[in-house]
Amino acid sequence: MKKLWTSVALAVSALTLTVSAQAGVMRTVIDFETPITQGVADYLPYLTHDNIFLQPAAYDRSVYFNPFSNNAAATEMDLVGYVGTGADCGGTACPTNNSGTYVSTLNDAVMSFGFMDGSRFSLKSFKAAYIGNDQDATMAIPAVVRMRGVSGGSTFDFMAWLTGPDAQGALGFATYTPDATYANRQFDYVLAYGFACATSGSGCTAFNTNRAQFALDDIVVEQLPEPASLALLGLAGVAAFAARRRRAA
Repeated sequence: MKKLWTSVALAVSALTLTVSAQAGVMRTVIDFETPITQGVADYLPYLTHDNIFLQPAAYDRSVYFNPFSNNAAATEMDLVGYVGTGADCGGTACPTNNSGTYVSTLNDAVMSFGFMDGSRFSLKSFKAAYIGNDQDATMAIPAVVRMRGVSGGSTFDFMAWLTGPDAQGALGFATYTPDATYANRQFDYVLAYGFACATSGSGCTAFNTNRAQFALDDIVVEQLPEPASLALLGLAGVAAFAARRRRAA
C-alpha cells in the first residue's frame, strides 16, 4: 500500500491530546513520548525501510508512521530513521534544544504518516530540525523539508527551510506553521522528505545525496469528527454546562 502511495505522490520528486467541543474539532499533538513498539521493536532505536510504527490519537484512533527509502533497490534492513532523545538523533550533528523523544529521517528517506482508519486530517504545525554532517557545518540553510499532503490523488506542498548552526554552533528545532490555505485542507496522508542544499538555501535536491536528514516532533493534526463523535462532544458539553449550573446553585 505505501509503495503505491510513493509512485503516486513522489512522481516529481506520552501523547498530548486536546478536544474542542465548541469548534467541533479533534486535535492531536504527536510528540512521540508514547513508547514505540509496533512493527519496529526489534531494531529500535533504529528505523528500517518500510516498517510502520503507531502513535495514539483522539478517540482511540492511531496515527501510523512509515519511514521508507525512495531507492527502488531498498531492503528491509536499510537504515531510514532513528528514534532520538535529547541530542541523540542518529546523525553526526544533532539538535540540542529538545530534551524529549523525537523521530529522525536519515539517508534521504521519506516519512509518510496518516490515520490507520483512513480518516482525513489537516496539518496545523510541526517542529523540525536539521541533522547535519561536517560538510554542512557552516550553512545557514542546509536543507529543506517538503510536507506533501495528498488529498484524493492531488498533492499540496508546504516547504520548511531548515536552519544551520546558531552563533554557538548548535543545531535546533524550530516550529513551522503552514499558511491557512494549506493548513485547512483535509489530507488522506502526508509525505515528509528532505532536499539537501549545495550552497546555503540554493541548489537543493532530493533523494541523491544522503544528506537530506531531519528530525520531526510535536506534529499537530486536526480532524473534523464524524457524526457519532460530534454527538459525544455535544453530550460532554451538556454535562459540563449542567455541572456548572449545579455548582452555581
